[in-house]
Amino acid sequence: MIQRKVQNDDARASRLVPVVVGVALIGLCLIISRCAIASEWNLTPQNKAQNEKKSADKPRSGHVKAVNSITFSPDGKMLASGNDNGIVLWDLKSMGIIGEPLMGHSGGVLSVAFSPDGKMLASGGADGTVILWDKASLKSLCVPLTGHEGWVECVAFRPDGKIFASCGADGLIILWDAASMKPIGEPLIGHDEPVECVAFSPNGKLLASCGVDGNVILWDTENMKQIGEPLTGHKMWVESVAFSPDGKLLASGSDDGTIILWDVAGRKPVGKPLTDHKGAVESVVFSQDGKMLASCGMDKTVILWNVADRKPIGEALTGHTASVESVVFSPDGKLLASGSEDGTIVLWDVAGRKPIAVPLSISKWD
Repeated sequence: MIQRKVQNDDARASRLVPVVVGVALIGLCLIISRCAIASEWNLTPQNKAQNEKKSADKPRSGHVKAVNSITFSPDGKMLASGNDNGIVLWDLKSMGIIGEPLMGHSGGVLSVAFSPDGKMLASGGADGTVILWDKASLKSLCVPLTGHEGWVECVAFRPDGKIFASCGADGLIILWDAASMKPIGEPLIGHDEPVECVAFSPNGKLLASCGVDGNVILWDTENMKQIGEPLTGHKMWVESVAFSPDGKLLASGSDDGTIILWDVAGRKPVGKPLTDHKGAVESVVFSQDGKMLASCGMDKTVILWNVADRKPIGEALTGHTASVESVVFSPDGKLLASGSEDGTIVLWDVAGRKPIAVPLSISKWD
């Protein structure tokens, strides 16, 4: 995330010089802190047998560098991870890698999203392109789609699967026809700076976006128009947005360390911001029943929230040794996956609040 932010700033250096300096300092702090962190996965042994097993249970290897984005397939049998060196597909039954990594982008993969029917996977990359992949054959369905200038930060499918959206460092949001793989109309322009994330409402009629300008914008997907003024409240970049399953709430996570829950109809915050993260919030997602919200951030933790009382459920989930960039619930809501800059993916048992296995590691794939 730090590298991506620096790249975005380079494109707008005249307006974001102070941010660049701040990001550089954060990056220096991260480098220093990582030198002090052991590389081994830290699971507290409960007995001697587990302690001996710990040294043998090495993280399963996938590919190099940070995990930028993760997503479950709709049937819950597969997990896709996009990172700095391609896309890896994981079989969740065997916890093994499926085939070879999907290599098509000339830069890191910043976002991955399955189509609602599970037949396609969309990816957005630092090379400024979007690629659609066939899940069955593990091959690309098209040449890289162009339209953005600069990094493609996020891709998302509309619930009916007919349209998908992409956003990027150029401040544009492009809606694509999934069948023809061509842009629909002109790009949506409303943010003054890079757009970090887009998300469709459950009924597909709204699109939410957020970005470096600190704003959250709601769009009418039928007439391709912005709805009202931007939602303001965050003091820094907004990294992630997510609708609740009933579409009544929208969550936004920001570099200011807070999460705001918005009443979509009323276009206003619900209560005070959630403030338990000690650093930038990188990703937010609702559970399928809408009762929980998961968030993750640069403080290396994952937090589960009770949406009803807006309080954390127990202590933060710890184990990652670097910023946690992405969280997602499995379709049945029993698992939560988190992907980190430490190069690992952890699968958490939501009810038990603990990892179900050693991390899936992508530290050796080159």
